[in-house]
Amino acid sequence: MLFHKSGPLVGQSRGYAFVTFGTADAALKALEKLNGTPIANRPIVIRLAKNVNYDELNKQKPRIEIPALGSSSRDDKMSREDAIRAIESKLRALERNGEEELELNLLNSASTQVPFIQRYQFNKDRDTSSSISGGRTYTKSYNSAPYNRHQRPKRR
Repeated sequence: MLFHKSGPLVGQSRGYAFVTFGTADAALKALEKLNGTPIANRPIVIRLAKNVNYDELNKQKPRIEIPALGSSSRDDKMSREDAIRAIESKLRALERNGEEELELNLLNSASTQVPFIQRYQFNKDRDTSSSISGGRTYTKSYNSAPYNRHQRPKRR
């Protein structure tokens, strides 16, 4: 039988054991006779062990490389000059696009529309042109909170 070696159950049975028989016939007889036999008011379950194919375990598995998840090897790295050229070209593209975006932002800020983000900051279904509540305001009482410090059960 196998026992716990550490933790709160040290020395207690793990609930299973391994038995080795000399022949396959002896193992099958034990399986037929002992499977379901009650021990300490609990029926035991007897199963044959599964064979492990050690050739499959030692066989080299194909390496799976996902470029988005791992970094590339040193051979695949860009040279320092290539990296500088790529950064410079990106900066040039940002400078060109930045001027166009500045013009677009100035045109949009001059309009009388409510900014796009403010339309969705509160309630999406709320109509900003008319008041639905009819002038009523709601004030939340501190005692009506679903989880109030004084209402929580005490820890033990």
